[in-house]
Amino acid sequence: MDSLRILLVDDHEPVRRGVRSLLSSHADWLVCGEAVDGLDAIEKAKALRPNVVLMDISMPRMNGLDATQILRRDMPDSKIVIVSQNDSAIACRQATEVDAAAYVAKSSLSDDLVPTIEKVISREPKNGSHPMSATAGYAVSSWLPSEAEDRLLHLAAIVDSSNDGIISKNLDGVITSWNKTAERLFGYSAEEAVGRHITLIIPPDRRPEEAVILERLKRGERVEHFETVRVRKDGAMLDVSLTISPVKDSEGRVIGASKVARDFTAQKRTEQTLRESEQRLRALTDTLEAQVRARTMELERRNREVLHQSKKLRELSHRLIEIQDNERRHIARELHDSAGQILAALGMNLATIVRNVKLNAPKLARQAEESEQMVRELSREIRTTSYLLHPPLLDECGLAESLLWYIRGLKERSGLDVTLAISEDFGRLTPEMELVIFRIVQECLTNVHRHSGSKVAAIEINRGPESITLSVQDEGSGIPSEKLLEIESQGGGVGIRGMRERVLQFGGEMALQSGAMGTKISVFFPAADLRPAEEVPGAALT
Repeated sequence: MDSLRILLVDDHEPVRRGVRSLLSSHADWLVCGEAVDGLDAIEKAKALRPNVVLMDISMPRMNGLDATQILRRDMPDSKIVIVSQNDSAIACRQATEVDAAAYVAKSSLSDDLVPTIEKVISREPKNGSHPMSATAGYAVSSWLPSEAEDRLLHLAAIVDSSNDGIISKNLDGVITSWNKTAERLFGYSAEEAVGRHITLIIPPDRRPEEAVILERLKRGERVEHFETVRVRKDGAMLDVSLTISPVKDSEGRVIGASKVARDFTAQKRTEQTLRESEQRLRALTDTLEAQVRARTMELERRNREVLHQSKKLRELSHRLIEIQDNERRHIARELHDSAGQILAALGMNLATIVRNVKLNAPKLARQAEESEQMVRELSREIRTTSYLLHPPLLDECGLAESLLWYIRGLKERSGLDVTLAISEDFGRLTPEMELVIFRIVQECLTNVHRHSGSKVAAIEINRGPESITLSVQDEGSGIPSEKLLEIESQGGGVGIRGMRERVLQFGGEMALQSGAMGTKISVFFPAADLRPAEEVPGAALT
């Protein structure tokens, strides 16, 4: 019988050594190679052709999730088991997303690694399923044809409910589809429009535009934000903005066009009204400018002096906050890379000792088992401390997952019951913005636990087109009125001052309300800082 070939991928040598020791219990299992990062894993996997790859997540150059996706594409016969020290629920979900065969937590390697490998190699996937669990169980994931149909129906419903008129036509200009909004905009029902030429809604003096557009579409070009005029069924003219995209068949040939029409007639009328109002206002203000200018120059001079001093203070404050966050990140990394990884390796060594001496020295085995349990508890404590200093989930999974992890841990440590309201499609922000929101929530909940006497707290985070709002509210005794006046006039203690500075760093505003029913802190961030976060390969901590 051929040996089972296993490739170990982890950037920490003590962990690889410990895993080798665990795998030695199977004489027919061969560790055919070791890799220290994702790129190294891809090269060695292609050269060694292993049956099983044990893949860490967080590594330099390329992380394990990216490497897994490449290996699943290029070497589908190799089974990949994700091994990570991250939160089990998050890591298990990530492993499922990249089609790994299974997931094992580093803290449970001594108990679960060997059984998981045995199950992975003993089961052949059926109907697209694969084993996956937080330790060593199985959960089936499959894609059914009916789901594809549901997705098509869902996409059709989205088109039909869009606020924009969406029309498709072939290259001869014949209308092939016409959504509900197109009916409302142009006055023709879908039955009236489909099958007729697109000139149905194009005024005679605008028809040369259509020929130019069709030529561009035949070349595969996209026409964006083309402002023009179209005509309704009742003869009324509409100012519209068009975005027109070529529709291609499975072989890439252009077979038609999709047109999105947005009515901005009211907007143009509003703009004209505004221009007229501006002209009248300008005529009124011209006579005041000379009188105001002299006074304004004096105020501006004094204001510049004040702003200069304020800017210096704010720059110093921002720099101190940045240094503090960098130091937290550095300490968290040191705890993870040194103590955390060494403890993981120590735990595996103790597990090997227990296995080897159970029969010959049961008393020593019990002591070793107790030591192994203490190592696990210490590993959890170090990981919790590291995560509180700088949560790696913030880099890997975003704000919502990080806050849920922090709330669960706080409840275990303090008993504080916290609810979090944040939409599932909240998305990612810049790393700096996500860190600021996380630190504000962290400081607020710490104050609730230490000072309010409340057993509950509620967090609400909303993202709109022009702002992000955050609120944290408790049901405690509230802040005494004298203390509240002091906070409003002098800025409060270190914690509240720190939150205000973080908010001001992004041009935001913070408000504090408190009474007999509890305390509420509200934060507003303007649209200027809602740019999406850049994709960062790799995760922070495993």
